Amino acid sequence: MGQKYYGSALIVDDDPQVLESASLLLNEFGYSTITCGNSLEAVSRFQEVAVDVVLTDIMMPGLSGINLLEEIRAVDPEMPVILMTGYADLDKAIEAIKKGAFDFIIKPYKPEQLTNSIERAAKYSRLIRMEKDYKYILEDLNETLETLVAERTMGLMALTLADRVRNPATVISWTCKRLLEKEEVSGHLKQSLREIIGETEKLESIVQDFQGLLKNRQSMYCYEDINTILSTVLSVIDKETSHKGVTLEAKLAGEPLKINMHKNLVRVAIFHVMRNAVEAMPEGGKISIRTGRENDYVALTISDNGKGISPDDLEKIFDPFFSTKEHRFGMGLPLVKQIISEHAGEITVKSEEGKGTEVRMVFPSRWSEGK
Repeated sequence: MGQKYYGSALIVDDDPQVLESASLLLNEFGYSTITCGNSLEAVSRFQEVAVDVVLTDIMMPGLSGINLLEEIRAVDPEMPVILMTGYADLDKAIEAIKKGAFDFIIKPYKPEQLTNSIERAAKYSRLIRMEKDYKYILEDLNETLETLVAERTMGLMALTLADRVRNPATVISWTCKRLLEKEEVSGHLKQSLREIIGETEKLESIVQDFQGLLKNRQSMYCYEDINTILSTVLSVIDKETSHKGVTLEAKLAGEPLKINMHKNLVRVAIFHVMRNAVEAMPEGGKISIRTGRENDYVALTISDNGKGISPDDLEKIFDPFFSTKEHRFGMGLPLVKQIISEHAGEITVKSEEGKGTEVRMVFPSRWSEGK
């Protein structure tokens, strides 16, 4: 079994023995290292490779460690830089901290001083990257949600027009045609009636255009593998669970589980359920995800060993606007249920206080778009 990888460090010192000893020590603790004998070389290497932390001596010929700190922070303001010096110079330490140094170590140092400082810096670096990655993915999800809301709005407009415009327009058109059949209707009135009929036909055309929007939305349904959609959600949730100290276990079916889906809608539904599970979990908890085929159906189960939901709340979780401070369901689960219903599926939730919650989604493997 291989050693666990904790990160990478760029080590800079003009003393070869210091470079070797620091590199060996960090390698022993699971860090990969890149060594440089001067600051100019370090600046070049920093621009070529990705590292989690920079460890540099202050007193070096040419470009000092503090100058190197400024160069690195000009390239990456979030990069943690640890400075070392063989002199207990308080002024240098203060200057280094003011310029954004992550830590300051006096030589000779104890091994645990260096490893503890590197560990804290590497964790900080990973959290910064996680925040950036998570922000990007959330922005993508928010954009998807805005698109879905726009689709829903246009669909609602289409249905509203069909119900409130087409029916009156049809009655008006029919009435005008009946009047045209009467002999006592004069020529001028006949022309006016024909104009009214023409306008009702325009209204019918507008209604048909809006109904076309519904058909375009339905055309976005296609057969996709739910495991693939789930994997994209897990890449986001994994960052949250790692930060919170929650174990995430995924047992996905070895075969593709394709269903007729609007993949953005399904992704949003799964994401809501996963976020609810993470929020309900204490540190050290566990979330399990399973997918599988059950005859002509595809099943997705998300379970946790968190605090669970009270029986009273369990009866209301699919009610619009219902929420609890603890679980924050709000509009989340009603939206999830609507999405799953639109895919001819079912969702069930089982929960017991103090033991956890299980959310199960079942979809038919085949259904027509017109269903």
